[in-house]
Amino acid sequence: MPYLLVLLVAAAAGGGVAFATLRRGDVSETSPQTWTKGYEDPEDGQPEEGVGATGRPRKPLPSTPTAQTRVTGVVGLLIVVLVAAGVIAGACLLMWDALRNVWRTFGS
Repeated sequence: MPYLLVLLVAAAAGGGVAFATLRRGDVSETSPQTWTKGYEDPEDGQPEEGVGATGRPRKPLPSTPTAQTRVTGVVGLLIVVLVAAGVIAGACLLMWDALRNVWRTFGS
């Protein structure tokens, strides 16, 4: 039962962070076009940002969030929260079992 509580607390904390992040992003709320604009390739006159390990130039990342980047961020945050909650719950379960065995061994 303690693992369920840890899972719920971690999910609630992650959900709160996600909500606050999505609600209060770095982009001004007065510009809805910024949130709906898609990724555009850089113009030919702009220099490339760098060269990847394959030797091909990399395209720069978009500076404004798109629907795809927001969904990717939300899914990534959800996965991280669930994995972290599982690790915390597993650690609590292992600690509880270890303490219970110590109590059984030395308590009797």
